[in-house]
Amino acid sequence: MSYTPSPEKIQLGQQMSRDFLGEAVITDLQKSRSKTDIFARTSQEYIAEVCFASYARPGLKFRERSLLNIGMLIALGRGPELRIHLKAAANNGLTEEEICEACRHAMVYCGVPAGRDALLTASEVFEDLKQAKST
Repeated sequence: MSYTPSPEKIQLGQQMSRDFLGEAVITDLQKSRSKTDIFARTSQEYIAEVCFASYARPGLKFRERSLLNIGMLIALGRGPELRIHLKAAANNGLTEEEICEACRHAMVYCGVPAGRDALLTASEVFEDLKQAKST
């Protein structure tokens, strides 16, 4: 039996991801995800349909979801995904100070190496964002 993804949920998820991540992140992701084979398509459909469509649920604002995502990605040691969500956090109104504090707080629960890696990654991301604004 084959599964057919919900076109409505995929469309909702794509809109939520644009709103949450911001156009600049979406553009970067599209450049890096140019493959359109069955594996890439399945991944992209799942992320839109299941992950980002759930961002339309009430109860948490985008900035709160951003803080949660940062903490979970630090705990999981997912540096490349953390980089994406740090940019999204800036898009969602979190300040450098708030993100710095979230990374520092993660040191207590995730360990100093994980928190330090997150701080270094955040420093690079915000430097990139500043350079992009100045060009």
